Amino acid sequence: MVKLAFERDDVYEINFSDLDLPEVNISKRLRAQILTQLYLMRKINLTEFSTDYKIPVEEIKDYIQLIVQALVVRGSYKKNVFSLATVYKYPRTISSRLTPLRRMILGFLSQSEKVNMSNLAEIVSIPKKELINHMFFLTSRGLFIGSIKQENILVQWIWEPDEKIKLTKDDTFIVGTAMMLREADITTISRITEFPKEEIIEKIARLFLLKKLEAKLEFKKKKLGTDSLFINVTKYIIEPKIIPLSSLQGIEKEIIGYIILTKKTSPQEISKFIGKERNEILRTLAALTARGTFQFVFSGNNDIVPITIPEFSPTRTIEEMATLSFFSYEALFGLLSTQKKISLRRLSVLMNRTDGEILEGVINLLLEGFINCSLNGNTLIIEGIRRYSRAQEGTLERWEKIVLGMIVSKTYITTKDISLALGIDKHHAKERLYGFYGKGLIKGSIQGNKLVPEEIPLFPPLVQLDDLPIHYQEIFGYIISNQKTSLKSIQKIWEKSAVAVTNIIFELVGSGLLNIEIKGNAVYVESFQKILPNRELKDLGEIYIRVVNEIEKSRRRKIRLVTIADQLNLPEIDIFKMTSQLIAHGYYQGSLTQSTFERLTRIRLPSKKTHCLKCGHVIESANDPCKNCKELPTKCSICQGLIKHGENVLECPTCSNVAHKEHMEQWLIIKEECPMCKTRITKRTLKAYTT
Repeated sequence: MVKLAFERDDVYEINFSDLDLPEVNISKRLRAQILTQLYLMRKINLTEFSTDYKIPVEEIKDYIQLIVQALVVRGSYKKNVFSLATVYKYPRTISSRLTPLRRMILGFLSQSEKVNMSNLAEIVSIPKKELINHMFFLTSRGLFIGSIKQENILVQWIWEPDEKIKLTKDDTFIVGTAMMLREADITTISRITEFPKEEIIEKIARLFLLKKLEAKLEFKKKKLGTDSLFINVTKYIIEPKIIPLSSLQGIEKEIIGYIILTKKTSPQEISKFIGKERNEILRTLAALTARGTFQFVFSGNNDIVPITIPEFSPTRTIEEMATLSFFSYEALFGLLSTQKKISLRRLSVLMNRTDGEILEGVINLLLEGFINCSLNGNTLIIEGIRRYSRAQEGTLERWEKIVLGMIVSKTYITTKDISLALGIDKHHAKERLYGFYGKGLIKGSIQGNKLVPEEIPLFPPLVQLDDLPIHYQEIFGYIISNQKTSLKSIQKIWEKSAVAVTNIIFELVGSGLLNIEIKGNAVYVESFQKILPNRELKDLGEIYIRVVNEIEKSRRRKIRLVTIADQLNLPEIDIFKMTSQLIAHGYYQGSLTQSTFERLTRIRLPSKKTHCLKCGHVIESANDPCKNCKELPTKCSICQGLIKHGENVLECPTCSNVAHKEHMEQWLIIKEECPMCKTRITKRTLKAYTT
């Protein structure tokens, strides 16, 4: 083995007089030939060289003696052959006059320490003798260090160009196609990419030389006996680096989604779905594979198969996804939640969309992680559902609260009920029905246009009563003061339509404040959230103090509202509504009608002042920071109400957020995860204490 010192010098231009060595009479061309012969062949037969170049053997010996004395090489004689032992100096690197063919030779040599000369000659399409001549040239220019031994070129070092390279889309197309084929025949790459074999070989060699591509090359015999070149790519250095799947848009996202959905498909089928030419589809597949974003392989009759299918999980709610598109993803997701398998044609009829729009919607739900499914012919097979909605975070839109309240209050609901309540047509009502079901708020089934719950969901309060409009609070107080209330009386008192009244009641139910049953025109109260007074009477206002005084000074348990109205010179209806407010906020318990109020207890006032849980200082407002420690008051992570001293709470062990004990227990019935950090929790894993 030749020792590589990599000391460079213009060894072909050595001035032996400067080294105090005798000059020789042979020409510069013959000197170069002798030295190159030694570098490349590692030996020189003096007799044969003398015959070929018509130069005396003694002159050859003299020159070899000079380059040994000049510390260029070292070796020994055996009979009439001088064999190289060590090389001390190599020719100065000169890359000028480097033709594309010679660059291509260097490129292929750079990939292996041992290259068969016959194979390399066949790759670059030149005779073997001509290849040897090129090797002599490359060696003399200091671009190649190695040797030729028998039929092989032994590579020890290859010149690396310092030029910048910008990869083209054609480069990536070729390399990506080779990666998809695994052990890729150059002929097959040519057929798929429609590039001539010669151009493919030239591009691959260029990428080799510029260190952008690493691959194993191998010649294999085909059935007819001819050799064929195979390439197995091991590394492709591409810019930009791997692009995350989540950031893909357009054709790339559509192709990935379609292939994941079908598991195995052809470029022609993808082309038909995407509406793009086959060549553009293949280019995109090759780019995705070469870039490492998503890798595919060719299988069987040129079918495309993904190497691995990643696990997708939703990173945004279904509502966020829906707001970025005119497509009703909530409805499609809800509809798919009810099925094990369903045809695209059936989906398109139910959603009033084309097959293409439905398929695109399914793919987006798949890539967003909401569903796990596959497409078999024209049938969609649902394999898994992952729900992630604002509802699971305890945030419901008004229409969702209305629909939830409707479900709790009735045995079942229909699209007609939703249409009437929300003032929308039956088609959009059906979308809302499916969308609501997909949020996972209830367990049940959709039968045609009917949603039938398996069990009645009971929610903790998802809103503070103070945050609702005044007339909502008044209606809440009126309803909870009676076991049975007439819908018509509510319509009359608050001058609302039947739809508006039922929507308010449904919204109160859907907000977790009420649990009722509606039978005909009657509202039956089954349970409600008991709200304790949180403000002093003086904070309610002068008029409320006067009403309370009139109630308190009466010796009767059942008080006529007109009596209070006359005393305060106010309309009777105002007294009724203020009394409803006092009941709603827990100051009184009793039965209220349009004309009388029968109290069960004396007025209940806030038992004590609210203190900051951090420092114990008195808190003046639940929404402002504590004046002592500047920390915001601690609120229940479910109802957002203030947590006070003496209340029982449960704390999440992961994020340390707390909630009222009864609210968290109700929440766990719906979903066994923390409403804040989404960690799986049970009553046993929560920390319980009294503030």
